[in-house]
Amino acid sequence: MRSKEVPSGSPTFTETARRAQILRCAIEAIAESGYGRASLAEIARRAGVSKGVVSYYFDSKDELLAQVVADVYLRAGAAIAVRTDAETDPPAVLTGYVEANLAFLGEHPADIRAVTEIVMNLRAPDGAPRFAPSGADPVLAHLEHLLRDGQESGTFRDFDAHALAILVRGAIDTASGRLVTDADFDLDTYTRELVALVGLATRKSP
Repeated sequence: MRSKEVPSGSPTFTETARRAQILRCAIEAIAESGYGRASLAEIARRAGVSKGVVSYYFDSKDELLAQVVADVYLRAGAAIAVRTDAETDPPAVLTGYVEANLAFLGEHPADIRAVTEIVMNLRAPDGAPRFAPSGADPVLAHLEHLLRDGQESGTFRDFDAHALAILVRGAIDTASGRLVTDADFDLDTYTRELVALVGLATRKSP
């Protein structure tokens, strides 16, 4: 999966800015109108360009939508790294990880709605879900690494880091779905309770 490049192989500032604009317009179109109604023509209209310009940067609508998911995950990862890299104590790192994940969801509702729509609907050529879990999961592996770091430092209790990572990621992913479908969902309370739950799950007994 690769977007087109300028002939020199090094996109100019204008090329990079235009590509980012198209991605943003795709996010807005999907978040507001849903997956089925977010056509290339609608995305181009929002960006103030022709469909041909969109096709210059992305070979197909499927590629554009896949790049939307990659872009959101990249920005989320960067925001989370800022928080976790500022901590050194394993419990603080883990708390920062959970809080930063959930904060990104709350601060970028359109991004989360768009990604949810794409993940639920985008299909591979064989008809299978494009983003069905398969093979190694770098997001899960990163959290598992944080948990193992806490165990190796003697701070966390003995537990199955892989299983707990799956549970915590599942709770974070549940929040993203709730934000999209439940107008009464209280993200602040959810964050507080999940942080407390993870703390209890990892803490050594006195």
